[in-house]
Amino acid sequence: MDHIPIRQLLAPYTPWWGPSDAWRRDLPAFERPIVAQLLDDLAVLPHIVSVTGPRRVGKSTALRQVIARLIADGVDPRRIVYFSFDDPALFVDVERQRRVFDELVATFGGSRASPTYFFLDEIQRLPAWELFLKKAYDTKVAARFVVSGSASSPIFRKSHESLLGRIQDRHLLPFSFREYASLQLRESQPGFAGVLQQLPTLRDPLLAGDAPAALAAALAVEAALAPFNESLNRIVREFCVEGGFPEVWALTDPVRKIEYLMEQQVRKVLFEDLSQLAEYRKPENVLRLFLYLLANPGVELNVAKVSNDAELPRRVIDENLPRLELTDLIVRVHKFRAQPLRVRASNIKCYPTDLSLRNAVLKTWGPPDDQAMGYYAEGLVLRTLLEWRELLALSYYRDGAHEVDFVVTHGGDRHLPLEVKQRSKVEIGESLRVFMRRHRAPLGVVVTRSRSVQADDILRIPLRYFLLAA
Repeated sequence: MDHIPIRQLLAPYTPWWGPSDAWRRDLPAFERPIVAQLLDDLAVLPHIVSVTGPRRVGKSTALRQVIARLIADGVDPRRIVYFSFDDPALFVDVERQRRVFDELVATFGGSRASPTYFFLDEIQRLPAWELFLKKAYDTKVAARFVVSGSASSPIFRKSHESLLGRIQDRHLLPFSFREYASLQLRESQPGFAGVLQQLPTLRDPLLAGDAPAALAAALAVEAALAPFNESLNRIVREFCVEGGFPEVWALTDPVRKIEYLMEQQVRKVLFEDLSQLAEYRKPENVLRLFLYLLANPGVELNVAKVSNDAELPRRVIDENLPRLELTDLIVRVHKFRAQPLRVRASNIKCYPTDLSLRNAVLKTWGPPDDQAMGYYAEGLVLRTLLEWRELLALSYYRDGAHEVDFVVTHGGDRHLPLEVKQRSKVEIGESLRVFMRRHRAPLGVVVTRSRSVQADDILRIPLRYFLLAA
């Protein structure tokens, strides 16, 4: 390593090799679900697991929590190697980066009975990293690899594709409302965490189209959460502002929060990460498009109108919409089609992955009013549905005057339509029933502001309950 021995290079990253236990004490007590998922993956999968997601959502923390759990379960700490390819010692030349990988495997490779666990952070910094991992996989190196990188790095996402069939991907988004509520209420409402763990899931009966079972689950959720209604209503609005980036919560000044998000989540992603994918003659155009999308969440996009309103060439819009989705800052939702192959690029809606991004770019840091709460609630429901996307397709429905906010498609031709209504008086519009009749959906969902759970073939459920149990 050009006079830096490999063990010396690793020393700052592997404190569990030493006598001190301080590194473990510095870990947060709260574990996100991905920690358990990674442990399960390492127990049964060969070789490679990846952790992707936006910047600053806790990927490195999750990896260290996995390491702590492995050691607690009896894995020899010396068989656990952590390294970040963001280390300044590797910036001199590409060849040094490649030698580091080869030497890591050669020096610390385990045996079939006792494989080594390699945790390689910011792996996208290693050029052609996927080829190194592919070689390790194909030659059956006695090791398990967990690699992580920012999903906002298009290079990481593109390279990841060449490992299909050899790699299990775990995607980490900003904190969900369920996670946020668990953290925020654990001290003021000590019984909440236990109740949350015991909540019945709404997802399974909703996808099954089983109205009686869905109603029973929703009523059980309502009964369990009723003592916390006041607190939940408060933190729903709070979450609409603060969002799911944990470092934002630690800042007390709204101006600092906005500055942090603009610097860490907007400028670095748009001006640094995306520049690795394409050379921009006018990067400010990409920022202008991004700002336009965040200012118009859930609005069906007409490219000509966007071009006119944002004063952007159509080419900029066509080229950069898919690139922005790669950043994990924007989610595109396509228009529902009975024949899925008939998708047009212009038939889309865009939403911010995290609501705090919209607040930052528009500089509106404060609780949403009743009018704004409509599109904030729509964004919250979308964030919950994103947790379902590994198995399902997500779209919106529009046919003439009839529109449904979201359609969850599963099992090929089964559909669950959802509408989000945050007015004080909830009326079931004709659009939902039109979709259900036309596409034989046995159950629909209306996510309401505060109305108690009701159902026939349409389940009406308050937003706070849906976010916690769906």
